[in-house]
Amino acid sequence: MAISRSRCISLILLICLSSTFLEFARSDSVYVASHDYSVGAYGGGPYQTFFSSNYTPVAWNFVQPMNKSKNALTPGYFFTAPYGDSTVQPGACIFDNEGQLIWDGSAYGATLVFQVETYLGEPHIVIWSGDILNTGVGSGYINLLNSQYQRIARYTTNLTDVVGSVLADFHETRISPRNTALMTAYYTREFDLSPVGGPAAGYILDSVFQEHNISSGETLFTWHASDHVDPSVCHNPLGDGGGSPTQAWDYFHINSIDSSSNDGNYLISSRHCFGLYFINGTSGDIIWQMGGDNSSFTMGNGTEYSWQHHARWACMFGVSDEPVSRGVYLGVNFTNMTVELIQEFPSVNDTISQSQGSVQLQPNGDILTGWGFMPWYGEFTSAGDLIWKAQFGVIGEANNEAYRMLRFNWTGEPTAPPDVAIANTVSSSGSNNVISFYVSWNGDTRTSRWELIGAPDSSGSKTQSLYNQTRTGFETTITFNTAIKSHEFYAVRALSANGTHLGTSNFMKPGNGVLAVVVGGWRMVLVVAGALYALQTL
Repeated sequence: MAISRSRCISLILLICLSSTFLEFARSDSVYVASHDYSVGAYGGGPYQTFFSSNYTPVAWNFVQPMNKSKNALTPGYFFTAPYGDSTVQPGACIFDNEGQLIWDGSAYGATLVFQVETYLGEPHIVIWSGDILNTGVGSGYINLLNSQYQRIARYTTNLTDVVGSVLADFHETRISPRNTALMTAYYTREFDLSPVGGPAAGYILDSVFQEHNISSGETLFTWHASDHVDPSVCHNPLGDGGGSPTQAWDYFHINSIDSSSNDGNYLISSRHCFGLYFINGTSGDIIWQMGGDNSSFTMGNGTEYSWQHHARWACMFGVSDEPVSRGVYLGVNFTNMTVELIQEFPSVNDTISQSQGSVQLQPNGDILTGWGFMPWYGEFTSAGDLIWKAQFGVIGEANNEAYRMLRFNWTGEPTAPPDVAIANTVSSSGSNNVISFYVSWNGDTRTSRWELIGAPDSSGSKTQSLYNQTRTGFETTITFNTAIKSHEFYAVRALSANGTHLGTSNFMKPGNGVLAVVVGGWRMVLVVAGALYALQTL
């Protein structure tokens, strides 16, 4: 009998084909159907700036905004990591459904792996950090972060048993239902390539995945592609490669792993062999192969794929060798060993994406898509109707890209205090009693309101509540007239929806030296150190 949709396979096809002043955006900038953005009037990679922090994440342009009266999105937050030549600040970012920043994780650098995984029954962030060595390969570590964004573990692959040069990989990492870490890696090894027209003393870039015990670091399982899949089934041309370790032929190119919850087996994707492989978790033998040469399944109309990138037990996957990239539903029948097309989802910008990307089934049945090399995100209903689409940069050669776009439930509870910047503001009446407080709290998801408090000294003793302001985006502005009630020191306190105190910024004393000028919808800070003080003493 045919398996249910909950046991279908998900992956997105990604096909590989043979500062000016206006570049920044004002705080919490989200563009809507901006033609100027799309044509590059704001630069190749528009970004946001804030007073209270030095983060400069990408600014989104919702080319097709969501119809809120018609569509309701799954709750949660977007996890994505833009990078590229035009990306001002590469690295991991969490955004809300409005495209506003929640957490800036650029301190970990440019990365591909960035998602939420369940570890010991609690959600954790996994994020790769290290040095990018060349396209698709990097040397570094996987960091496991708790809800306070504290690193509780760091680990990487252990390939001390291999002969050859090891290149740790950042294509994929998962936490299995067994609370173990799954990781991919590459290493160069000598290999006879004469059967495929290469040198007898040749070299391949072999693909490996491992399972580790996170707490002890013990390697529990290792699988080498070359032990099970012959390079003759590769669709990545050998060309002049394979003649030396530096020109090793990447014949397999593993780019995703998923662990079965009930049998301890693994589902992996080989981009260059056009196949998905279901691996026995004890012997390492291939139980079945879907797609590519020697497929175990009869592939129905519209189900063939190539250069695929994101295989999951979830209900979707992708197709290749067509004018545009697309994601599709597949029905997999393990009795008759057939695969049929159920639904397809075309690229949101009607183009081919040369690499990377993701498709994720949402709890409400929607399908969230990221298009990798092309700087676009989008979401579809299960019937294939596009709900919204957005770009996070201008299309260009490796200018702006993001490995994946995923949504997760997440509660961020940072332990550092909120960040506040204070600026004296001259009102329209000429009064200089107005002070603007710019407050943000990187990674927090709980704050509903900000409370301005005053105190006679920096210790915060004898505080007085002065004003409440609803949280608006990543950075909220609180404007207060000190003529009403003046204090020597001020701080901002975070409040939950039920009024619980979540955290308080450091107390600060307003000073001279920074004048905030509001010009239309743009905020510019003119640093006039000493000048304001000089004017006041004239």
